[in-house]
Amino acid sequence: MSLESILVPVDGSSPSLAALDHAIVLAEDSGAALDILHVSVADEFSYGESSPLSSEAREDIEAALDAAVEFAIERLGPRVERIEIAGDPERVIVETARAGDYDLIVIGTHGRIGRLHDLLGSVAESVVRNAPCPVLSVREAGGGYQSFAEARHGRPSLADQALPR
Repeated sequence: MSLESILVPVDGSSPSLAALDHAIVLAEDSGAALDILHVSVADEFSYGESSPLSSEAREDIEAALDAAVEFAIERLGPRVERIEIAGDPERVIVETARAGDYDLIVIGTHGRIGRLHDLLGSVAESVVRNAPCPVLSVREAGGGYQSFAEARHGRPSLADQALPR
């Protein structure tokens, strides 16, 4: 299988930055284009009457995304595109993958199980079940193993670097 285009959803969390790390290395090795997708949760998908994130939290996420995209562009140049769409993350990721005819989705996961998984669900699990292409699910580094980027290229992972939080 040759990779020509990779989609990586990023929300600023450590698992999503670990996924971006993997996607960058895969794009470097294969020459693939990398689209970084940020799905901002539209109000109709939030819980309760207010937005699920404070304006300060949104600014922190935006700063982390800016830094991550800048890092990806430094590594891959014009092969990186940033896509921002409002909506339900599960649906937007799958629809974007379908419309973009991607070869691979690289997505971060928290790896929750049990009650926490039952309460919060899993965007990654839904994407794996519904995606039109293969999906690589990535947990954040720090679980006692070396990050993919560090193992392959001797550099720290994006999640370990000084990204704004």
